[in-house]
Amino acid sequence: MSNVVGTATIIPYDASSKNKRGAQSGADGVRTMAVNRNARFWVRKSHRWLGLLIGVQLLLWTVSGLYFSLIPIEEIRGEDQIRETAPENFAFTPLASPAIAIANLAVQTGPSLQVHAVYLRRLLGTPIYEIHYALSSEKRVIMANATSGELRPPLSEAEAREIARQDFAIDAPVSSVEYIEELASDAEYRGGPLPAWRVSFTHASDTRIYVSAERGKVTARRNNSWRIFDFMWMLHIMDFEDRDNFNSLLLQLLATLGVITIISGFILWGMTTSLFRRKQQ
Repeated sequence: MSNVVGTATIIPYDASSKNKRGAQSGADGVRTMAVNRNARFWVRKSHRWLGLLIGVQLLLWTVSGLYFSLIPIEEIRGEDQIRETAPENFAFTPLASPAIAIANLAVQTGPSLQVHAVYLRRLLGTPIYEIHYALSSEKRVIMANATSGELRPPLSEAEAREIARQDFAIDAPVSSVEYIEELASDAEYRGGPLPAWRVSFTHASDTRIYVSAERGKVTARRNNSWRIFDFMWMLHIMDFEDRDNFNSLLLQLLATLGVITIISGFILWGMTTSLFRRKQQ
């Protein structure tokens, strides 16, 4: 039997090597901390200036959106102040054929007449045909007496006043009646058919009812709620002229900056929160 004696290799301890590795690790940590501090500085600075630049518009978007959500659209359109009327019934009313009215219109306009639609309704109790037609690609509207087929002229001031008075559910006096043939692009009746009568009422809502002279009916209702809405809408879409362009370059630019501001805020939170730093450790 032989005895086997193991041998052990002795590795000399080099304290200076460990110190060097520790010093290197410490230097790397210092550089990493410096880089992180520098990144946080620039993210914080960018977020601050972006917030200053876009903050006012973000506030306007929020305030206008809050107004849109709080005020019912029926109140803004003035539909909550429309007088209720009975459904129209023509069962026992002798009516002339719409062809008679169209023939009378053709005599007045010539063979280029193109009729698109004819509607039967009442105008201050009298049955009428509302004829939509085109002449040389120009769209027009005219009214005709539905019992005789005779064409009738546009509304008079007295008729427009009475139509507006019957439409407004509140018994308020009429303060003025104006005949409108043209309007500015940012007017409250922009886009409505012209000519029209503007009937203003003495009421806390400052209601104005627009009545088309050629169609013989109410085409718009404007009040203080609508005017605030219109102003808020202008600020919301940032169209300070026509208030109809939802695709303006200014809106797209500020919306993009708003998204960048929010993302930079999330990044800044991730770089500074203690929870994130603990996970890194």
